[in-house]
Amino acid sequence: MCNKKTDSIVHAQQASVELVAEFMMTAERELAAFYDAVFRRYGAKEGRKAAQDWIEEVETMDWPADGALPNWRHVTIVAADCLAYRITGHASSL
Repeated sequence: MCNKKTDSIVHAQQASVELVAEFMMTAERELAAFYDAVFRRYGAKEGRKAAQDWIEEVETMDWPADGALPNWRHVTIVAADCLAYRITGHASSL
């Protein structure tokens, strides 16, 4: 039997699944755009490395506690900085 507490838990779980799905869709779009830009400029090898840098940065980031979308642009900037370091061989000022 369902009661208010069970309904509340089910609703919270459904909201969490929907939020994760939204996170994933926005992350996929950001990563795809970044990879495409690097691929066009530097080729497949650097595109793969840059995508790996992007994914590694996502793994280290703090997730927003309030349900807000993560700052994918920050992730992209960090990955672009790694790319720039590889391409130029110079340390960045970030």
